[in-house]
Amino acid sequence: MSRSPRASGYFRTNYDQDLALVQTRLELRSLGVFIVALLAFPLIASPFQLDLACQVFLACVGSLSLMLLTGYAGQISLGHAGLLAAGAFTVGILFREMNAPFWMTLPAAGLVGALLGIIFGLPSLRLRGLYLAVSTLALHFVVIYLGGEYEARRGFSTGIVIDPPKLGSVSISDGRAWYFILLAAAAATLLICINLLRARTGRAWRAIRAQETVAEALGIGIAGYKLLAFVISSAVTALAGALFAYYRGFVSVEAFSLFLIFEPLGLVGIWRRIQNYFLLWPFKRRSPSGARR
Repeated sequence: MSRSPRASGYFRTNYDQDLALVQTRLELRSLGVFIVALLAFPLIASPFQLDLACQVFLACVGSLSLMLLTGYAGQISLGHAGLLAAGAFTVGILFREMNAPFWMTLPAAGLVGALLGIIFGLPSLRLRGLYLAVSTLALHFVVIYLGGEYEARRGFSTGIVIDPPKLGSVSISDGRAWYFILLAAAAATLLICINLLRARTGRAWRAIRAQETVAEALGIGIAGYKLLAFVISSAVTALAGALFAYYRGFVSVEAFSLFLIFEPLGLVGIWRRIQNYFLLWPFKRRSPSGARR
């Protein structure tokens, strides 16, 4: 029997329930309220608040792609800022050199990200731990160096200016329009990630993360699934960088600096700690020995 998704005694009793995106009526109602709030937010938000929300949606796309690679496939990557830069510079270069429209630059950014995923995913077949982290960190510096060289040689000292994308004769420059576009991008990325994890690919990634030797004994192609994780994660991250370039209207290497926050369980861990705080309040969790944590 599957593990209870809540501490209320709710159990799944068949595979259809196990595969359902929404498990309970409370979740369905909560999701409905959340969607209504998201759709109504731009009607009352200030331009500053809209900008913050758009940045959150862009960050969601990038963090979801990193979640697939690190959280589920168990592979380390410190080069995702470089992948964002790669997607953004792909848009900038194609726009400035060829005046390419967005329906060409976005797929091109995804392809560049996928190619980089293959190149920098190959070391994962041999390297582990710190060595893999360093090899992926090289991605960041390589992309930033190449982007800086392009800016210097073409004389774009303040960055590459990009015109807003157009749908026919309509230019997309309004903050509310970008809010809905980036919201749709974040929602689509979330659905893609959920369905990948529910499929054979997600099960293979979990097995590899748990124990590669056992996963290989079960017939899972370790090399192929590792590379697939890098390719998908890199392509999605590069698309996030391309959307960032169009949203900001310019590309510069200074926008893609390296920062790192150590959070072993990621955003999910933060959410679970918040849940536990309210569920257990006013009590504290105790260790098996009885000492307060």
